[in-house]
Amino acid sequence: MVLKASDDLKVVEANGFHTVGIGSSVRKALLTALEDKRLVVGLASAIRSLSAHPEQYNFCFLAPSSESGSHMQEVLMEAFCLEHDIYIVRVDSADKLSRLVQSPVIASCALVRKLPGKTARRMNNAFRRSESILIEHCELYWDEPHKPVIKLPEK
Repeated sequence: MVLKASDDLKVVEANGFHTVGIGSSVRKALLTALEDKRLVVGLASAIRSLSAHPEQYNFCFLAPSSESGSHMQEVLMEAFCLEHDIYIVRVDSADKLSRLVQSPVIASCALVRKLPGKTARRMNNAFRRSESILIEHCELYWDEPHKPVIKLPEK
């Protein structure tokens, strides 16, 4: 299932909470994490980071990869994230994810590190809202065997 801007409102309202533009919330959360240097980009880097300190991360963004052999790593990554209560957000394009996080190579994975307590209280409302929207989205689909794919904005 791919969530598009037009489907966003229908799906989200139908499930009891009212938000618009989950793709723009993903964009805002990723850009804020990039600016705060709380982003780990790339499957290999994400695996290393999660192996060392899984409790430090709250979101894992996964995009389809064209690399052979990476599917098994993605499946294991998803299982590891579920085991450690890390929210999984599937996105539609590794190219768009890479552009968004300013990666020089195509990245099929990005992790967002949790905010330290003091910093979280100082964050602006727009970021808090985008993160809350993502958490609600992830909670809604937590037990689903296939997570919906979120269409990232083109720019």
